[in-house]
Amino acid sequence: MGFEINPYASCIANKIIDKKQFTIAWYVDDMKISHANQDEVNQIIQDIERKFGKMSVTRGHKHKFLGVDINFKHDCTVTVQMKDYLQERMDESGLNITHEAATPTKGNLFDVDSESPLLEGEEFDTFQIIVAKLLYVAIRARVKMLIPVALLCTRVTKSTKQDQMKLKLVWNI
Repeated sequence: MGFEINPYASCIANKIIDKKQFTIAWYVDDMKISHANQDEVNQIIQDIERKFGKMSVTRGHKHKFLGVDINFKHDCTVTVQMKDYLQERMDESGLNITHEAATPTKGNLFDVDSESPLLEGEEFDTFQIIVAKLLYVAIRARVKMLIPVALLCTRVTKSTKQDQMKLKLVWNI
C-alpha cells in the first residue's frame, strides 16, 4: 500500500498523502490509523478490510488502543489514561485492593524482609502476572509507577508476602 515501516517502531507505518502524514499503528489485532482527511482514512480502511475482512471501527475523539484510553480534546491536547485497564487488572488479581496510596510503600520500598514468607501456588503466579501488567501500564501511561514496579520486577522469582503488600500499594499511585 506504499507505507514505510518506522525504523524505530516496527509496528508503525507512515505514508505521506496529500502532503499530510498518514499513520497506521498496530499490535496483533488492534490498530489505530490517523490522517487529516477522513476520505483517505475511509479508503485505507476499505483497502485493509478487502484484504483481511471486516473490522470494528471507532471514530471521533475517544479511542481505546491496547488498553490505553486516548482522548483528543478540542483544545488540541491529548489525554492518555489506563484507568479501565488498571481496574480490570485489580479485579482479576483477587488482591482486594480498597484504599488509595500516595506513595508505594511509606519509605521502605527497597527494604527486603528476608523473614517474610515466600508466595506459593496461585499467589506466586498472580504476583508475576500482575507485575508484568503493571510494567506495561507504567511504561505507557503511569510513569510515576515505574520505580516501584521495576523493583517488583526484580522480585518475581522470589516474591514474598511483603512484596505482595508493596504490590497492593502500587496500584493506586
